[in-house]
Amino acid sequence: MKVKKTKTPASCSSKKMNVGGQAVIEGVLMRSPNYYAVSVRHKNGTIKSMSAPVNSITKKYPFLKWPVLRGFISLIESMTLGFKALDYSAQIYEEGYENKKKKKLSKAETEKKEKKEKLEMTVTYIISFAFALFLFIYLPVQGTKLLEKALPGLAENRVWFNLIVVTFKLAIFFLYIWAISFMEDVKRLFMYHGAEHKAIYTFEDGKKLTQKNMLPYTTLHPRCGTAFIFLTMLVSIIIFVLLLPPEFKIWQRILLEIPLLIPIAGLSYELLKFSDKFQNNFFIKILIAPGLAFQKITTKEPDAKMLEVAANSINEVLKLEKKHRPAAVKL
Repeated sequence: MKVKKTKTPASCSSKKMNVGGQAVIEGVLMRSPNYYAVSVRHKNGTIKSMSAPVNSITKKYPFLKWPVLRGFISLIESMTLGFKALDYSAQIYEEGYENKKKKKLSKAETEKKEKKEKLEMTVTYIISFAFALFLFIYLPVQGTKLLEKALPGLAENRVWFNLIVVTFKLAIFFLYIWAISFMEDVKRLFMYHGAEHKAIYTFEDGKKLTQKNMLPYTTLHPRCGTAFIFLTMLVSIIIFVLLLPPEFKIWQRILLEIPLLIPIAGLSYELLKFSDKFQNNFFIKILIAPGLAFQKITTKEPDAKMLEVAANSINEVLKLEKKHRPAAVKL
């Protein structure tokens, strides 16, 4: 099958409106400037959807839209929205499982179950955060310090020390994603990720979201969060070299690296927007190449049913946007 090149045509609808997304459990989240929608394939074969306005804090505080600062805000809001979407998709998935067992819960049992789930979710977030600190700060720094025996003077060289730390982070992240990519549930998640990209490409080309139109597109997209991760690694090298000396203890690095996420995320966001605007430039192609290459792992070719879910999700937000600003959306 001939695959289209990963480019945004000059006449695409995205000039008027940007749409982004995320794969969730058996479904796809799509977000437009003012709304978001989550569509999930139920166990019974139907598509369940929910949608709501995007209540961005930038509407209340316009200064948060300033360059660099807007990138960090966008990251936090995207993560928050992503958690909501994952929670909804998990509920639909579990609902299908429980219906299959034909188990009905009383009101009291339902409330108890919801409280338990909220507690479990909170504990999961705390453990995940601690695990992330261990994986992406403690291990890379300790691993780099161990190299001091083979590379004398490394601990005194700020540039090389931080360069190796970031390299360790990339290696850990890559190996982790590669390892889980063999799990069946994760494979399906990556297939929905591919469906999300195909749906966005189809919309950006101004075509109807049909399976025939969506299928030829590549699953690789330059604006993907995967590309953003590689850009953050690149930006973090520069910032860490300037602000994090090798002699810092682990706890000192943690205290500094967490707040440094603000400028790192902000600058990476601006770089991502710039690269999307000039993605046909030779140097920009080199810049985004690692992110696109990594998507060969994080995206897979979706099946027809997955494309249907992605199309349903993006159509939901387009319908809402059409009511909000009719001139900007063509269905």
